[in-house]
Amino acid sequence: MPNSSRASGRLATQRAVATLLLTLGTTACARHAVPVPGHPVNTRPPTVTTPVADEMFRRTNARRRTEGMAALARSELLTRAAQLQAEQMASTGRMDHELRGTRYPTLMTRLEAVSYEVRAAGENIAEGYRDASSVVDGWMSSPGHRANILSSSYSEVGTAVAVSLAGRAYYAQVFGLPLRPMSATASR
Repeated sequence: MPNSSRASGRLATQRAVATLLLTLGTTACARHAVPVPGHPVNTRPPTVTTPVADEMFRRTNARRRTEGMAALARSELLTRAAQLQAEQMASTGRMDHELRGTRYPTLMTRLEAVSYEVRAAGENIAEGYRDASSVVDGWMSSPGHRANILSSSYSEVGTAVAVSLAGRAYYAQVFGLPLRPMSATASR
């Protein structure tokens, strides 16, 4: 085989391997919802939320209705902010509202990253619960978390979960009241 044919064959093989590695890396990230170190966090709107995040949203609004309160609208922007927090906690193995050393260390930096113009905001986080029911029950048993869920200061919420490579689940719930009226993508 001539050198140019060998070289082009090697180049084609290298491209195929690189494509395969990128595909596997993306799949692994999506399955574990943990960002690849050195790559920017995706702040585009999620195409779908996870069943666990959906159940957290439903259970949160069910608790509000039980207390005679209006349901919160689901906000795509707040969902993105919650996902940033859940992914950062999962990738660092730390549960904290302020994650020093991460790209988006505070609630305000996460809200700015997703372009949410905020009048009021709050956040609930948790780790290690087995499902949406137990995490919402846990938050309702904690005075500070319960106050966020039942606050009349918020009109929207976003919910998210990410699982660390070690298999530990990290949950985030971001509440907000936007500067402007709710977007058309919000749902109850």
